[in-house]
Amino acid sequence: MTIDAIRELLVHIGLHHVELEPDSRLRADLGLDSAETTALEGQLAERLGARVDLWAEHDYSLAELAELVNRVR
Repeated sequence: MTIDAIRELLVHIGLHHVELEPDSRLRADLGLDSAETTALEGQLAERLGARVDLWAEHDYSLAELAELVNRVR
């Protein structure tokens, strides 16, 4: 999984941020709300077969999420 693939999924769920940098955090920087977080989890599972918990205390960056997806796939 690459950061570009994560960016593509975020755009697919409606986030059209231009500042999608590898160190952008899902909640703090991108402002994902509960519906977007759930949608992203669904897209990761559906498209990539990667079941991840984005509700943990840790606010993943795009780079961290890409690494996590690579580990669980």
